[in-house]
Amino acid sequence: MKFFGSSRAISTRVRLATTGLAAMATLTGGLMLSTGNATAAGMPWTTISVGIALSPPKVIFMAPYVAQLKGFFAKEHLNVHFISMPNGLQTELGTTSGSINFGFSSATDAIEAAAAGAPIRAIASYGQTLDTECIAAPGITSATQLIGQPVGSTGADGFSVTTLAACLAPAGVTISQTNPITMTRSEFVPALETGRIKVAVFHIDDAYVVMHGLPGATVLAKEYETLPNWWYGGITTLNSYAKSHVAVTERFLTAMTLANRWMNNPKNTTALINIGVKETQEDRGAVTNAVHFLQAAKTWPVNVGLSQKSEHYTAVKLFQLKTITKLPSYSQVIDPTYMNAVIAQLGKV
Repeated sequence: MKFFGSSRAISTRVRLATTGLAAMATLTGGLMLSTGNATAAGMPWTTISVGIALSPPKVIFMAPYVAQLKGFFAKEHLNVHFISMPNGLQTELGTTSGSINFGFSSATDAIEAAAAGAPIRAIASYGQTLDTECIAAPGITSATQLIGQPVGSTGADGFSVTTLAACLAPAGVTISQTNPITMTRSEFVPALETGRIKVAVFHIDDAYVVMHGLPGATVLAKEYETLPNWWYGGITTLNSYAKSHVAVTERFLTAMTLANRWMNNPKNTTALINIGVKETQEDRGAVTNAVHFLQAAKTWPVNVGLSQKSEHYTAVKLFQLKTITKLPSYSQVIDPTYMNAVIAQLGKV
């Protein structure tokens, strides 16, 4: 996934979003909150829009689909409309403008938005750790071989630079010792095949496909192991929306937590793989591998999942990379109030 980066760019996006995004409203169908009649139990049926930053989604995004298909949203009397977004930028813009009630994007977006003074905060996480692997071209078995070599990058933003650096760091190699080549993620595979680049970072779903389609390719790193404190995925919402719709926000997060717990239960793995194949439209082998990878990495949170240590680590990295020009505080990036209330009600596991 391509995530977007400098604080100057974020500031521009915030300004555009907060002054009204007619185009985004058109893209999302202008869906806003609507509330139906109260049921016999007294809980209203509510319609919300959820933006997901990839279309079709990767396996890491399965929680909302599971919540929909397994009835967790229905249990909370939520009618949920999924908006498949092309990338993290559009998800962030939609959330900031109010066209999306809850946005699933990179946690770096939440940090960058906070640094730029955007009126959104992360209220939950859909991915606590990275779902990426570093894949080297045939003939490359160590990062030391990448010194002076072309390496794949999606740009100079914090997420791209950090994940690329994670390929090199275990061998003591830095990005400055390599020759980064900027390209779209879809260009990585043919570039590896032709030798235009010698290494690239892939989501675990795509990494499986690459490893089975490129003889001699090597996994140099599972990045949740090389960057264990990097915060990967955040769920954001407008501060004003969450404050004025506390019950709806907590119902949404309750359904998400139940979905995460269901996905982490080994008894549900086969059913989860079936859902993943349907929703991602990917090869069953790739989905199976991704599910086992994410379960092993404990990426899907089963409790609050908003680590202050991980947020600070990620923010400091972005600051060091000059993706942001000031370091926001934890409370500027994250509001754990709603997840704390949900876990207090459900109990920890």
